[in-house]
Amino acid sequence: MAQGQNTKERILKTAQRQVLERGFSATSLDNIIQATGVTKGAFFHHFRSKADLAEQLIESFAEQDFALFDEWDRRAEALSDDPYQALILFLKLFEEWLDSLHQPFPGCLFAVYVYENTLFDDNVNGFVRKSLENWQKYYERKFAAVIAVRKPKLEVSAPELAESIVSLLEGAFILARSGEQPELISRQSRLFRGYVKLLFDDDSVAA
Repeated sequence: MAQGQNTKERILKTAQRQVLERGFSATSLDNIIQATGVTKGAFFHHFRSKADLAEQLIESFAEQDFALFDEWDRRAEALSDDPYQALILFLKLFEEWLDSLHQPFPGCLFAVYVYENTLFDDNVNGFVRKSLENWQKYYERKFAAVIAVRKPKLEVSAPELAESIVSLLEGAFILARSGEQPELISRQSRLFRGYVKLLFDDDSVAA
């Protein structure tokens, strides 16, 4: 059982890397099988088809993505009871994670799936939409907690701030890949963090 799960994870990891590099349409099952070093029988034991792989791949990516967010959230809230300070710490942890990667951040699988949405069925596209909505709601809850204790200097709502950071980061993922500027993502996050400080920090000093 453990060996089978390990094989499946290797296939998913290889598929994710190739899809982020080439796009889903340009990624063939033969390339994935060859790069993973498994037999076709082993591949089809875990995935019925390329469509099945697409569904399990985005589900795996979303699970990993939100697990990281939960970890940073717990660490930030353990360091501060103030929702504003916890949000600033959360963004810093995200930036530190990006800066600590041994290789450039490969990109966001959600962006790839949205760009190539005509290749996927309603279940996959619906899952992607729901995941992006959940990501936005994640930030919305954090901004709502901040606004409850600190009045922003501009008239802005928690949903608008959440929409802003999700749009900014998704755009940064795409630009970072297209222009080979991996540092762009953390740079944009730092700029947004500075904007948040200007909105809510009495000192208005962006660190």
